[in-house]
Amino acid sequence: MRKLLSLSLVLMLVLCVSIAAAESTGKVYRTWLGSDCPILNAQNSVETSLDTPTSYAGSFLYRTVPDEDGNGFHYIGDIAAELPVQVDDVTWQIPIRKEACWANGDPINADTMIYSYKMLLDPILVNRMADFLADYNITIVNAKEYNQQGSAGTVAWEDVGIKKIDDYTIQITTDKAYTQTQVCSQFTNRATAPVYEPLYEAGMSEDRTSTTYGTTLDMYMSCGPYVLQTWDFDNKQIYVRNEKYWMPELFHYDTIDVSIVKEMNARVQLWEKGELDDLSPDANTIETYIDDPRMVEYPSLTVFHIDINCKNPENPLSGSVNYRRAMYYAMNRKVIANDIFGYQEPAAWYVNGQAGILSESGLTYRDSEYGKAVVEKVNAISDYGYNPELAREYLAKAYEDAGLAPDTVVTLRIAIGDNETAWKATSEYLKEEFPVIFEGKIQLEIDTYAGISATDYKKSTDIWDFSPNDWTRGASRTYPYTCFYYYLESYGSHPNNYFDADFEAQYAVCESVQDNYEEMLKETQKLEEIYIDKVVHIPMVQEVSYQMFSDRLVLPVRTYIPGFGWGTIYGDIAE
Repeated sequence: MRKLLSLSLVLMLVLCVSIAAAESTGKVYRTWLGSDCPILNAQNSVETSLDTPTSYAGSFLYRTVPDEDGNGFHYIGDIAAELPVQVDDVTWQIPIRKEACWANGDPINADTMIYSYKMLLDPILVNRMADFLADYNITIVNAKEYNQQGSAGTVAWEDVGIKKIDDYTIQITTDKAYTQTQVCSQFTNRATAPVYEPLYEAGMSEDRTSTTYGTTLDMYMSCGPYVLQTWDFDNKQIYVRNEKYWMPELFHYDTIDVSIVKEMNARVQLWEKGELDDLSPDANTIETYIDDPRMVEYPSLTVFHIDINCKNPENPLSGSVNYRRAMYYAMNRKVIANDIFGYQEPAAWYVNGQAGILSESGLTYRDSEYGKAVVEKVNAISDYGYNPELAREYLAKAYEDAGLAPDTVVTLRIAIGDNETAWKATSEYLKEEFPVIFEGKIQLEIDTYAGISATDYKKSTDIWDFSPNDWTRGASRTYPYTCFYYYLESYGSHPNNYFDADFEAQYAVCESVQDNYEEMLKETQKLEEIYIDKVVHIPMVQEVSYQMFSDRLVLPVRTYIPGFGWGTIYGDIAE
């Protein structure tokens, strides 16, 4: 019986390899992901890995495409037939193109979009990405109120500013006046891709609190320029052209072959063998490629940081702000950024280097007098936030806050995903450094988890103290203060459990002056200073992205474009 089973398994593997080989025909773009998507339901996953299948196999009302000269980008209708039509200051109508359809030929119309958005905002389903429709680049009337009401039933769906006008027109009502560009950008993020109602409903639980939509390939429907044909979890995603897609002229690959490759050494091997068309070197490999003429670099929206658990019942210090301050000043960010993350920038502040780059003036917050003032203030008393003596002083105060004897040893736990190479190395470094900095009072243990996101891990247990993270917010390219949005108590999927009234109030001030860029920058400085003083979490490293592209890949842009990237989905293959 075992021999028969083994033979069957071998035959199955051979068949899978043959199918994959058959699928990868014509012009094949070969890329990678460091981890697979837990689910394909873009409404209920915060994982950035989901950007890949949603970009290739999903569609949105609008999409960004490169300018003809390759120096910029612009918006066009995707599911929408044209750019949004302004009715008055707060009302926009969006016509749906009549040829839009699912990969199986079923039509996409106004009912599709209304159903999708109603499910995304459903107060019982509580989808994690609801805020990306309700309140991102624009705020839709009553959308957040509807989503966050739970079972109260005080806000009706009819009160939400999303309406069907006719079979091929929807209407959006916002809380104030926005530009056409802002409206378009709201409907390009992955959360706003439509869902296929028959499968969404087929997977719905009896109490309508969850759906299995997107948990398997059979429970997912493509509607983008490509169809997700193979989803071999943690191994391979293969996309083929969607013959039903309405703008095929924009896309040039016949097949997109995505390998799930968790280890950098394995990615390097594939790159060196010519089996990948792009590579993003890490700290351990960048030295090899830093002078390679194919290497390009560009600033990022990402500031790597560490969330701090303020509710760990096993850590007597966890509720003390002085404990958080001690941890903030115990981080040697220059060593971590340069030696561990590799060719990155130390950051003891959180507003990223791209924040403000898409504002009317193009002045980034970090280059403004207000952003520079924060840097100068931090560096006046520390080296990029590193001051061991100050860290010890704050720890002594934290011990007093907690009523601990001075010789008490506290063990902290840092939770790391199994594929987070740089954070693993950082954790090992901190495990050695903390006992030295804190004279034996603080020890560090490393807990590794696999198969779930950091957010899900932290929902499963309170027994952790540090959790590395790297949330980004595209809206901060226009409104710098919005990079702090995820740490507000009002954000449903917030990754932290520490909230501060002063921080929340100052965020509201920034929001109130967002139409005056100079004033907004000034108020953002105050917000960032509160963030640092209260240590909402610990900023660590400003990411500088390094990337190489194969000679066979023809990019549609001349350089990296903030808010658009390299546009690899529109690339071509030169054999």
